[in-house]
Amino acid sequence: MKKVISLALAAALTASLAGCASSDAGSTASSTAAAPSTAESTADSSTSSGDTIKIGVLTDRSSAAAATVTWAEAGAILALEEENEAGGLNGKQFELVYRDTASDSANVAQKATELVNEGCIAILGPKSDGEAPTGATWAEENKFPMVTPCTMNTRVTIENASKYMFSCGFVAWPIAKMNAKYAADQGYNSAFFIGNDGGASGDSRDFFYYELGDDFQNLGSNQVSSNSTEFSTIISSVVGKDPDVIIGAVAGPNFVSLVNQGQQFGLWDICDYLGWYTCDSTNTQSLAEAGNYPYGKVHGVDLWPFWMDDIDGNAEFVQRYSEIGKEYFDKDILPSDMGYTWYVGIKAICEAAKTTADDLSPEAMTNALSTVHFSTLYGDDLYFRDFDHTMAHAYYYVTAVEDTTGKWSIPVGDVYAVYEGDEMLPTKEEMEEYASANNYTFTDLSTK
Repeated sequence: MKKVISLALAAALTASLAGCASSDAGSTASSTAAAPSTAESTADSSTSSGDTIKIGVLTDRSSAAAATVTWAEAGAILALEEENEAGGLNGKQFELVYRDTASDSANVAQKATELVNEGCIAILGPKSDGEAPTGATWAEENKFPMVTPCTMNTRVTIENASKYMFSCGFVAWPIAKMNAKYAADQGYNSAFFIGNDGGASGDSRDFFYYELGDDFQNLGSNQVSSNSTEFSTIISSVVGKDPDVIIGAVAGPNFVSLVNQGQQFGLWDICDYLGWYTCDSTNTQSLAEAGNYPYGKVHGVDLWPFWMDDIDGNAEFVQRYSEIGKEYFDKDILPSDMGYTWYVGIKAICEAAKTTADDLSPEAMTNALSTVHFSTLYGDDLYFRDFDHTMAHAYYYVTAVEDTTGKWSIPVGDVYAVYEGDEMLPTKEEMEEYASANNYTFTDLSTK
């Protein structure tokens, strides 16, 4: 199968990803099993003559947060391979074209414009919620469709709402709703918040307390840099306040550091943790390998129930994702929700293109994304809601537990509830009320 991954990058990988590049940095876009490269290169003649359908990807390979981008890119490649094996678009193969923003919003406009100039029909990105407002503004100004897999904060979908911006990642408000419902069901009465400095992080806290009302005790809040690895002072303060639960909005190295230091200070002896990426390998693998994961104490939202073998095709899907990690990046990767959101983002773009195959202009692709419907193994009828362009995912609320079968070295989920489609997303009326209360202007995208 012809794997078409364009090798257009402006920046080098971080040291953590240095071993991921192909040994042949100059391999062409049509090379079999060509790994994404660190080098700037030109697509081959078949690409330049229009034999592929290009999709842009705003990735992050050179910031401090780039260590887990391999898991994300593997999801995008998996979707691409599936679409191309199914025949592509009228026989033409889809192709991914990368640009590195380094998770810096200052780079988004330039890199997105480069992807337009490359002939891309749509863009997957930006990766982080800090870049999302800039991405939405660029998409609106340039009238070009962009699908972001980042964890979206609500203000972006209101203040920066754009006909051309779509969100396929987690959304802060439904995360908060699900955590609040679980907290109420468990009889928790108090919480302390620990999160990073992103907008989605703050939303996941504010909407949690909004859902539970004034009787629920807010014992404090600390937001740290996404690069922070020192939590001992915060944890000492939290232990002294003795909350029922930690509301967490950290991931990757943040989460690993918090959990490790929480173990040292006895934090998980006194309280549980509510968040998301609960069973995501980028959060859990190193902790599980070190014997430091607090099984049964971490609860939250997952999109990819990789451990559920009763889902037809699940084992094969997981295996293929892992094989992509070895083939393209020379590393073993286990399931990641971030990989899944990149997967559904590319699927959405490809499936939308199929509905407008004779016209792949930015306006036609935008309209196609607005009405696209498709399914995955983990959710039927995924689509972007017409009034805010957020994806109606299936959400799995789980407790992270140890796998007793020995199949998984990372935590698996004990499923507490499954919420279908937009069951937990805010309604249009809720978003209008929120906008009015905070002096924001709500834009109903269904009228655009």
